[in-house]
Amino acid sequence: MATKIHTYVSQEPLVRPNAFIVEGHNGLVIVDTTLTMSDSKALKRIADGLRKPIAGILLTHGHPDHVAGTSNIAPNADIPIYALQSVRDLMAASEEHKHKQWSSMFKEEWIPKWVYPNTIVKDGDTVKVAGLEFRVVDLGAGGDCDANSLWLLENEHQAAFVGDFLYSEHHTYMMDGSVLRWIANLKRFEDRLGKYNMLYVGHGSPSDASLLQSQQQYFDTACRALLDATRGSAVLNDDSRKQYEKTMLAAYPGYGFKLTVAFSADALAKELVGVKNYDW
Repeated sequence: MATKIHTYVSQEPLVRPNAFIVEGHNGLVIVDTTLTMSDSKALKRIADGLRKPIAGILLTHGHPDHVAGTSNIAPNADIPIYALQSVRDLMAASEEHKHKQWSSMFKEEWIPKWVYPNTIVKDGDTVKVAGLEFRVVDLGAGGDCDANSLWLLENEHQAAFVGDFLYSEHHTYMMDGSVLRWIANLKRFEDRLGKYNMLYVGHGSPSDASLLQSQQQYFDTACRALLDATRGSAVLNDDSRKQYEKTMLAAYPGYGFKLTVAFSADALAKELVGVKNYDW
């Protein structure tokens, strides 16, 4: 049978991360596992309804909206859970902080204890699971955090699972990442990702390689908007922060994940303060 990819869009209204079930001939591979109790349990029910065993889990990066649900998919870690060492390290370093930051907001939906990767992979490794073959690419810090990976499906249905490296009609979380390195990685992987039929993103609908250009344009718009709001200084105050947020929301009126615009402003400003004579 041909490989099937099932997209699960979280019902949690703030960030609505995606998870994916890759259905092979004799088993399933889940890519990322959502954030909340309800969504991860719903993802598990859908997988169970396909009547094939879950053979493995692939994690693209260590943010809670992509890893927390593993606790309800494989609570005993009795199947392979694949990730880079850097992804596991970020989970370990941030779990307590994320719990303090978000548990009061999500209340009973917050998953209080994470299950960690048990099978560590390195850049360029190939993972064969459920009759499917995936290659992992280590992006390093050039994405929305300091530990990012791509999972490339190398079977006949070529597809790339890019996590939060690319956003599809959603505002971009820039709080933990480095925008300049991110832009460099967009150019670095443009040709490679252009070979894949479909890019499966962490937020928004799957799309093709035009997402790389869209992501570049988003960063250009964000940097210009912040510099315009601060009259070139990149030093924010209450008024300029509001102006930046207003400009970005007006530039992308239909985009989801709106809360990250204001949330990411200070981190973007901090990076731009140190940039001189860059032609945005």
